[in-house]
Amino acid sequence: MNYRLLWIGAVSGLALHLAGLGWDVYRHSRDVTLAQREDVLSLANPSHLMIVAGTAIMAACLLGVAVTWMNERRFGGDGAFGGLLRGAGLPAVGIAAAGSIWLASQADSSGLVHDASHSHGPEQAIVLDLPLARAVGNETAARFVTSSGGHSHAPGGSAAGDDPMGEGSAHHHHAEVPVTAEQLEAAAAFVARLRTAIAPYEDVRRAMADGYLQITQDLPGIAAHFIRLDYQRDGREMDPERPEVLLYTKRLDGTWRLVGAMFLAEGVTEEPPSYFGPLDAWHYHENLCFVGSGVRTVASREQCPGVFTARTPWQLHVWTVPTAGGVFAHDMPEIDPGAYPGAVLPAAQELRAQAR
Repeated sequence: MNYRLLWIGAVSGLALHLAGLGWDVYRHSRDVTLAQREDVLSLANPSHLMIVAGTAIMAACLLGVAVTWMNERRFGGDGAFGGLLRGAGLPAVGIAAAGSIWLASQADSSGLVHDASHSHGPEQAIVLDLPLARAVGNETAARFVTSSGGHSHAPGGSAAGDDPMGEGSAHHHHAEVPVTAEQLEAAAAFVARLRTAIAPYEDVRRAMADGYLQITQDLPGIAAHFIRLDYQRDGREMDPERPEVLLYTKRLDGTWRLVGAMFLAEGVTEEPPSYFGPLDAWHYHENLCFVGSGVRTVASREQCPGVFTARTPWQLHVWTVPTAGGVFAHDMPEIDPGAYPGAVLPAAQELRAQAR
C-alpha cells in the first residue's frame, strides 16, 4: 500500500472538513438565529455534509495507514492471536468511529429541532402595539411582545419584598427572544404593506377573479387557503405585494372574511427562511392530499385520490386582523373552532348558488 496516497487522502479530508467548518461559521455569522432552527449535525445541510465527509475520508485514510503498518510489521505476531488482532481490531475501531458520526447526526440543538411532520417554531405570540408606537411619535415602528412558554410578567414590578430585581422577588418574565430594533421595524413595515396590498381582496370574488383558487376547506385555526399558482415560482419570496396564498374564513360571522395571507418559500429546503429573526415562525406539512377544494393528511401516495404532496415548502401565516394569537402565529385562536363551524362548501360553489 502506498503510504503517500493515504496521507494525501487524509490531508484532503482534513481540508474538506475545515472548509465545511468555515462555511458553517460564515452562515451562522450571517444569521444569529440559525442555531435555534437547525440540528447540531444534519447531513442535508451542505456545510455539515462537508464536515462529516471530510472527517470520514480523513479517518478512513488514517485507518488505512494503520492497517498497512500493522500488516507490514506483523503486529501481534504470526500466530492466531496476531491474525485475529489485525483482522478484527481495526474494523471495530472503524465501526465505533462511524457510530459516533451517526449519533452526532441524530442529535438536536437543545431540543429545538423541528418536528418532521409539521414543523414550526416555538409557540409565541407576536402583538403589534400600534397605539404605543404612535404615542412615541413613530408611525412605522411597533412594539412586539413575545411569549414562548414563559411565565407571568407583573407590570407593577415586585409584588413582595424590598429587592425588586432579586431572585426571591415576585417579578417574573416571559422567555426572552433575541430581536433587534431593525427586525421589529422591518416586521411592522412588512405587515403594513401587506394590509394595503391585499385590501382590494376583502371580497373573495375579486380574489378568485384575479386567479386565486381555493385549495382547502375552511380549516379550524388556519382558515381556507386560496392560492395563486403563478406566484409560487416567480422568484419573489416574501413579497407583500404578491402573497402566494390568501386566507379566508367563515367561522367568525358566517360570511367569507379575509383574515390574512400565507407566504411560501421558493423551494423545499431543510432550513426555513428568516426575514425577521425569531419573529417569523415558518412551518411545513407532509403527506397532504388535495381533492377539489379540500385537503387531508394521508399515509402514502397510494391513499390519495387527488393531488399528493409529499412535503410542502416552508410556509408563513401573517394574520392581518386583530388576533390574540399574534401576527405571525401559526393558528388564529378566534377561528379554532370558531363561532361558525359549518363552513364546508367551497366559496365558488357557494357564491354560484347564492347568485341563482
